[in-house]
Amino acid sequence: MQQWEGFVLGRDADPIEVSTSADQCNAALALIAQSKRALTIYSRDLDHAVYDNPELVEAVRQLAIRSRVSEIKILVQNSERIVQQGHRLIELSRRLESLIRIRKVTDEYQHYNGSFLVVDRRGVIHNKTGESYRATVNFNAPSEAALLLHFFDEVWERSEPDPELRALGL
Repeated sequence: MQQWEGFVLGRDADPIEVSTSADQCNAALALIAQSKRALTIYSRDLDHAVYDNPELVEAVRQLAIRSRVSEIKILVQNSERIVQQGHRLIELSRRLESLIRIRKVTDEYQHYNGSFLVVDRRGVIHNKTGESYRATVNFNAPSEAALLLHFFDEVWERSEPDPELRALGL
């Protein structure tokens, strides 16, 4: 996370290009750690190299329990690998089911190859192609965040919870 020290959510508006899973993970961790209210993730399969990290999962947990108005929503296109391999973020969502909501993208939106993370309607990590770890990170991009959230909300409304990702009743 060292690369992101000194970057402040809502202040630093210079876009930074990243190209590795470690850079994306560290940027996500820095953004989530500074988040006060909202986290939105749109991902093909919650890439393990980016999102299945103990520090990142702890930052998400802290955000979830920080406030009654915290909102964490995640859309995934494919849950098969997540279910087969296990995933720390999914395990957390099962423990905090009312605080972290996950849905599976409907077939109608499977063509979208990008992925993104938005925190507090300002901080953004946007991978436009989804084919590599090339992404743009910006700690203060409210206009881009608004566009991504508009798309996310549209997909969210048409998507449904994935039974494979829900907590197993014992």
